[in-house]
Amino acid sequence: MGFLLVLPILICGFIYCKYNFYDKTLIAKYEGQSLYLHIAMRGLVLTLPWLAIVFLAEWATDGFLGLADFLNERGFTARKERHLFTTMLVAILSAPIYAYLAAKVRFRITRYRHGLKNDYLTRSFILETMLPTSTHQALLLDSLFNKRLYMFSMEDRKVYIGWVKYFGNLQDHDSNNDEGFSIIPIYSGFRDKDQLTVEFTTFYDKVYDAVKKGRASGIDDGTEDRCTAASRADEIGSLFSISLLQKNIVSMTFFEGDYWQEFKKNEVRPEKATAASA
Repeated sequence: MGFLLVLPILICGFIYCKYNFYDKTLIAKYEGQSLYLHIAMRGLVLTLPWLAIVFLAEWATDGFLGLADFLNERGFTARKERHLFTTMLVAILSAPIYAYLAAKVRFRITRYRHGLKNDYLTRSFILETMLPTSTHQALLLDSLFNKRLYMFSMEDRKVYIGWVKYFGNLQDHDSNNDEGFSIIPIYSGFRDKDQLTVEFTTFYDKVYDAVKKGRASGIDDGTEDRCTAASRADEIGSLFSISLLQKNIVSMTFFEGDYWQEFKKNEVRPEKATAASA
């Protein structure tokens, strides 16, 4: 009977952590005993009120409308334990549905409590405000929410200027989960192999400016209204959307065009070593 009491706790904890976005992301950062204890804790919190409800339902329906007596007559349980056995059996069978609904309701409460428009924004809000994030993840979320331009320097020496359009799965860099994200680029280029200076080779902003017919690009400062004509630039930008991996980011820095131009004017390029004369 003790096993029957532990079983709904484990079932509720596992199902809830699997389908509740907050816990699903959080447990990816745990391993070993910490992971099991977190699932057991969630299961215990969920199971206690659920057992109370099932006990009351069993009492109010006189053994679930005769189910307890039926199982006793068929030899599944002793007469003195028939009500307890039936209660635990019903609790175990209904635990997955209960835990799943609890996870979905908790997510909806977060969404409507903070006035978020869709599930994607709700997940992003949870990641930004409720969960611990790495330095890169915090900057990626800042770019996503505030439409800030960032310079992304990658392992292959490619460089992108743009703002984050979409996230994949935000987990630790040590995990094997998808850590992809996509950006709408403004410029792209590379770092010189020897001097490590940035050289831009592709200028996407010219396409955006042409689409906007000379209007100032809202992508630059994040002030565009997506419900107006400016959203057309986002549509065009999405055609050039670039998918990257967090694990391939070498560095990220906030990008401001005016400061960047001033920096380039005063940049001191190292002289390339001349070949030694024979």
